[in-house]
Amino acid sequence: MSTIAATPQSKAPAAQRPTLAVMLCVNRRNPWLAAAIGSVLGQDDPDFEFLIAANACPDALWQELQNFVKDDQRVKLFRTAVGQLAFNLNFLAGEANADYLVRMDADDLSEPHRIRTLRNALMGELVDVLGSAVILIDDNDIVIGRMDFPLDESRIFAALATRTAFCHPAIAIRRQFLLDMRGYLGGFASEDTDLWLRARRAGARLRNLPDTLLRYRIHADQATANRSGYAEVAAHWLRELLLKPSLYTLKGFVVALTKCFVSTWLPRSSRYQSRRLLRDDASK
Repeated sequence: MSTIAATPQSKAPAAQRPTLAVMLCVNRRNPWLAAAIGSVLGQDDPDFEFLIAANACPDALWQELQNFVKDDQRVKLFRTAVGQLAFNLNFLAGEANADYLVRMDADDLSEPHRIRTLRNALMGELVDVLGSAVILIDDNDIVIGRMDFPLDESRIFAALATRTAFCHPAIAIRRQFLLDMRGYLGGFASEDTDLWLRARRAGARLRNLPDTLLRYRIHADQATANRSGYAEVAAHWLRELLLKPSLYTLKGFVVALTKCFVSTWLPRSSRYQSRRLLRDDASK
């Protein structure tokens, strides 16, 4: 099956283009999909476009998505035959009219003020990637923690070698920057880490907001934090080490390789919560 668009995709005139485009990819039904879509459509700042890619999905999900969004002109639905997230993010980036692309996962919740807060922050300076803090929730929407990230560029780069410097579903990324970087380059669980490492080499302008703009769901079916994902991250760091040998890239490779063997033994929710506790203790 070839890539198809469910709605006409002519580019809007520049004066009519929204500043922000939300991008969501989904390939299977989940109990939180309707709430995730609703949290985007219910933003208190309605000036955005919402691009959804149903990638390698069954017909039932495609029909369900059409029913969710049929009355909202901000939404553009696409269906592709490729199940890889990186491919579909690149596809949506190519279809977007906006200057900034806002990530969204099909099991998370955007806070009602997310678009407004991002818009206000992006008006002040040119940023290539802008992230935020996130609230951690479980299967039943119960808050189980919070993750904060380094705010400025130097701290983001310093942290990147040892921990997550962005929550990928919580970022806004400048569309032209992503195109200049040739988009996401693949991987099944670490396309974001690969992009941050290439962005570092390219001298990108990176920031995180202290505001919590996303409720990030921790559940057993997530395609993250598994051994193959950590192996991919180690491979990305090995590339950086070979391209630019330094203590920094060596440290990143060793840490990623160690996580490949050690971190998968720990429960996912414990890892997230332990990070929160460590930061709280350090701030006292």
